[in-house]
Amino acid sequence: MKKFLILFSLLLSVGRVSAQTEAAPQEEAPKAWKFSGVSGLNLAQTSLTNWAAGGENSVAWNLYLNASANYKKGAWSWDNALVTDFGKTFTSTNKWLKSVDKLNLSTKVGRFVSKHWSISALGDFLSQFDRGFDASTNPNIAGNKDKYISTIFAPGYLTLAIGADYKPNDDFSLMLSPATGKMTFVFDKKLSDAGAFGVTPGKKVLAELGALAVANYKRKLAENINLVTKLTLFTSYDKNFGNIDVNWDMMIAFKINKFLSTTLTTNLVYDDNIKTRDDQGNIRGAKVQFREVLGLGLAYNF
Repeated sequence: MKKFLILFSLLLSVGRVSAQTEAAPQEEAPKAWKFSGVSGLNLAQTSLTNWAAGGENSVAWNLYLNASANYKKGAWSWDNALVTDFGKTFTSTNKWLKSVDKLNLSTKVGRFVSKHWSISALGDFLSQFDRGFDASTNPNIAGNKDKYISTIFAPGYLTLAIGADYKPNDDFSLMLSPATGKMTFVFDKKLSDAGAFGVTPGKKVLAELGALAVANYKRKLAENINLVTKLTLFTSYDKNFGNIDVNWDMMIAFKINKFLSTTLTTNLVYDDNIKTRDDQGNIRGAKVQFREVLGLGLAYNF
């Protein structure tokens, strides 16, 4: 009887442990991949009737996508981003003209050597989809269609870098690279023959070696307001070392309801290889370029 009671007590103890083990909630392993982004279509329209101050009727649209796919598991991370934006504006004088045009794909692979620092390799490609024209040139007029000043892969920029990446959280990263190769492509013969975008006349590629800093930041400013920004700084190891190329993108999305959103997009660029010309055609120095687009339209966040 005594042995039976001891055995019965042991079985009850095992049962309690088993029941507690089964009842314990299982913690889900964190997902290695995280996807996010915003896409939408913005529209704008102006109509004038007997407007004494002057002006033109116009319609404008732009379609955009800002998406990211980031991987993190163990000591490894892999961040990918795709930014596209394309739009046109219609006026009675110039008909349809391109107003916004951007294609940017970047990828970055890193291995953490401490809690927030990793050794990373970066690849970044930047170009556009369609031909661009000077503001004073109407391509719809006979003879002007070949007076474009840019087109797909003219220019195109490919940046390859190895360096240290600081990433304290999922919203911010700063990569510093002392070993960066930047290649400017001008595959269009007319533009390469003219030496556009810094290439030697007749050449299609300009290769530079230099230092790079890239900062990425995203933030939910409020329940319905999201900010995404990217700043790229580059200087080449040549006689112009210290002259910094700047490319700064920012987008703020204001979500009105499930389907409607207002977006503010800005792009600031300074590139010493992009020279300006005066009215007489003489080459002048580089200037700061700035673009701002404010639109209202359909949007989808994911």
